[in-house]
Amino acid sequence: MSEIFNKTAGRICRGIQSTPSRVLVGAMAAWACGQAPAWAQQAQKEELRQITTPAGGMAAAASSVTLYGLIDTSIAYASGAGGRITKLDSGHMNGSRFGFRGSEDLGGGLRANFWLEAGINSDTGGSGQNQGAGAKFFGRGSLVSLTGDFGEVRLGRTVTTISSEAQAVGDAFGLGGAGNLQGIQPATGRANNTVWYQSPALSGFIGKFSYSFGERTSATGGSQAANQAAVALFYSGQALSGAVAYTTLRHPTDLSTVRWLNSSLAYNFGGFKLFGSFATFKNPGADLSPAVHAALDGNVQLAGIPTVGYYAGQDDRSASLGVAVPFGSSTVLAQVVKVDDRGPLNRDATQFGVAYLYALSKRTTLYADYGKVKNRNGAGYALTGATSQAGLGDGGNSDAVHVGVRHAF
Repeated sequence: MSEIFNKTAGRICRGIQSTPSRVLVGAMAAWACGQAPAWAQQAQKEELRQITTPAGGMAAAASSVTLYGLIDTSIAYASGAGGRITKLDSGHMNGSRFGFRGSEDLGGGLRANFWLEAGINSDTGGSGQNQGAGAKFFGRGSLVSLTGDFGEVRLGRTVTTISSEAQAVGDAFGLGGAGNLQGIQPATGRANNTVWYQSPALSGFIGKFSYSFGERTSATGGSQAANQAAVALFYSGQALSGAVAYTTLRHPTDLSTVRWLNSSLAYNFGGFKLFGSFATFKNPGADLSPAVHAALDGNVQLAGIPTVGYYAGQDDRSASLGVAVPFGSSTVLAQVVKVDDRGPLNRDATQFGVAYLYALSKRTTLYADYGKVKNRNGAGYALTGATSQAGLGDGGNSDAVHVGVRHAF
């Protein structure tokens, strides 16, 4: 979710606000591009940009291709099954990546766009986000789109999913770092084979719909198996932002319907910004075990999933409250998330995270954070950053300290 950090950021923002395709973003673009400089120091903006930016970045030129990237590497002191471990982590605050985006002006307000994004494990030099059935070089996203007065239509592997975008609006950590919502709050992640539509903006509202094909045959669960659909409504005013998204997934083994509801609010008080979210998750059918998720992950990722998977009958309610306080070159983030499982196993969890970010420049930030997840009844949630993850300690809980640097190009 992402790419605001290269030298053309100002030009892209001007393009968003001035090109014929501005109907795509409306008031949300003004919110994303019009903040004080301190906003650029927060992890959240890097991911929220994706909510309003079409695939090609809306470059002002008739045709353009942009190379961008981000390297995020940190030293971690984290819990683990055999005791604590000191290690290097990649992508804790924001996933390390590089990518290409391009846009061509077709005339009459119509543009063709593409977006290719590959994950990097900056601690080893390996490829990231290439999970699932077969390695994915552009595992963070691979799509082509058309934009115009009608909105935007995308085809391909999503850079994020609609439920994750709805979460991001209410996440003080911007879906990365020790306190982000996707550590324990259920949502869906990236998905292959997706058709995506985003409406023009109307009085600050934007609608979105997506459908992802599981591409299964009768021999592998039936044509409906692993199909996913989502719909959402986003709003942004001068100080208030909000989103609500509803997602369904046909279970790959018994074709039951797994359901997510994600809703978020954020309000900018000037000196600080307050964030909140509420979500539900229902798995009425068979277990979504780690093995089932691993097979499913060839097409669809699940975010916020515990290390033990979801059991048959899991029925979660979750809520969060967070705050971002920018001052000078610094930003402080804090957030608490609670999961209340009302299913028969009562697998509850609570997560708390706090972070300090210091901007050395517009593209380079130092950060330190701490987070902890407390599990009940074998819930099995692990403290998770953007792409990093701590292990479960001997008591079944998970925590970590990270000190790192994030550099964008």
